[in-house]
Amino acid sequence: METDQMDQDDAAQDTIEQMDMKQCFICSYPAFLQCQKCEHVAFCSEEHGRLHSREGFADCFPYRVGFTEGVGRQIITTRDIRMGEVIYVEDPIVVGPSQECDAICLSCMSAIDTSYVCGGCGYPFCDEECAADPVHDGECQVLCKAPLPVIDGTQNTAYHPILPLRLLLQRSQDETKARLCEELMDHKEERKGSEYWEFSQKHIIQFLRESCKQSQWTEEEIMNAIGILEVNAYEIKSFLTSGYRGLFPLASLVSHQCVQNCRMVWNTEAPYDNKVVAAQDLKAGEEIASSYLRPSMCSLVRRKTLKEGWYFDCECSRCQDPTELGCHANTLLCPACGTGHMYPLHPLDYNSVWVCKCGHEETSQAVTGLVQGFLDEIKTVYENDRYNVSQWLDMYARAKVYFHPQHEVISEIAKWSVPILGRGPGKKLSDFPVSLIKTKVELATSYLAVLDIVERGVSKFRAKTLYELVDSQIYLASLDFRDGKCDRATIKILTKGFIRKLDEVLSIMTVLGVNSGYEEIIKGGADTLKQMCQKVLSVPDNLGSTKNES
Repeated sequence: METDQMDQDDAAQDTIEQMDMKQCFICSYPAFLQCQKCEHVAFCSEEHGRLHSREGFADCFPYRVGFTEGVGRQIITTRDIRMGEVIYVEDPIVVGPSQECDAICLSCMSAIDTSYVCGGCGYPFCDEECAADPVHDGECQVLCKAPLPVIDGTQNTAYHPILPLRLLLQRSQDETKARLCEELMDHKEERKGSEYWEFSQKHIIQFLRESCKQSQWTEEEIMNAIGILEVNAYEIKSFLTSGYRGLFPLASLVSHQCVQNCRMVWNTEAPYDNKVVAAQDLKAGEEIASSYLRPSMCSLVRRKTLKEGWYFDCECSRCQDPTELGCHANTLLCPACGTGHMYPLHPLDYNSVWVCKCGHEETSQAVTGLVQGFLDEIKTVYENDRYNVSQWLDMYARAKVYFHPQHEVISEIAKWSVPILGRGPGKKLSDFPVSLIKTKVELATSYLAVLDIVERGVSKFRAKTLYELVDSQIYLASLDFRDGKCDRATIKILTKGFIRKLDEVLSIMTVLGVNSGYEEIIKGGADTLKQMCQKVLSVPDNLGSTKNES
């Protein structure tokens, strides 16, 4: 018995000595804990261990942290992963309001008015309960030393310091979370001299050190916190005039690709966790990549935005291809020959001339002005009058003259207009002109052609657009059947296709979750349409005439 106990003690000591030589898989600090499921991954704390395996999941998350010279740390799959499967779930390091923000509660992140303000710092909250949130205690003691904030629309500076302050406090008070930030890039040298660098000097650094009298943080420490957030934070939710973002330990390591292979599903309520699922089937050893920007964005705008915001020149296969892998998000119509397409002659040159096979050329400046003019107009409409159908249709008619049907401008018009075309309180599709429904189908079809390339697989944009398309197609098919333009056999072939598409809509919404009233309508509507289609298939082929049947 004594020998057995000695053997156990020796084995335990060997394990401790082995752990002494290991590093935490996420922060590289000495690891004294080991995963009890796989017995391969070590970590420095229980909190870091939850990034590898957590409650509610039978298996460990199928990824590891890799490193590539010149790129940095990356998230790599450790086995084959099926489309829709969870890759990992993570909690935020810190969450706070977006910089340009109308009144927002610093506790629950709800958009609010300024009728109730904290008695200490003067920032608005929902009510006394939210103002008493422990999350606000530390920052309130800092902010109360400054003059009361002025919050009047989005053009104020009051919210710019909040998230950097929360990160600074977090790093001072929680060593475990602080270690998750130590290797995150802030691109200090690239950011120097930028417009926001100068803005931050006055409205964040000077505000915290002088107005709030917080000399314990150096200018460099504060600017490092600002940089980490600027480069690595993700927007969790936007209300157009306000919103909030968060810094996440694993999302910060996910590289950009212009055709992403994962989807990040943000929990818009506390604890604001991020669930990442495979957007398509993945092989072991693949890098997990997301798009830092809207995937349907054209290369002309996308590459410049990546350069300005993340300080790298994207040279992926999509960016190198004039047709953008066939999605044509960057393609213009030639104004000279009327039939040709215009592409940048040198896709990776920001100032490349644009050419058509007929020989016509346009300067980069002219193309940029045209594209940006339409995108600015789209932004104005969706921010101020998004339900004005006539404005969207007028813009679409003008845009069709200049842009390929799958260009970003057309896709943006489709994104905002397709959900409202043929819709209205108490109205059915039959209450609208058939020409309008056909325009909706045209827009949805073009938009889906883009999404099927740049957001293939599991995507809410795809699910929503697919639902709107099928709903309209079913209606138009019913009109053709009623008018004798197609027989019952043809209708059944079409109906089987509709069911396949509706199954995809329902599958995507199940995987990614329902987070809004519109998404509830999509899921419920898709289920109703599927049941209706199944009834159509149950009708015998030889039942009556097709003429005038509905």
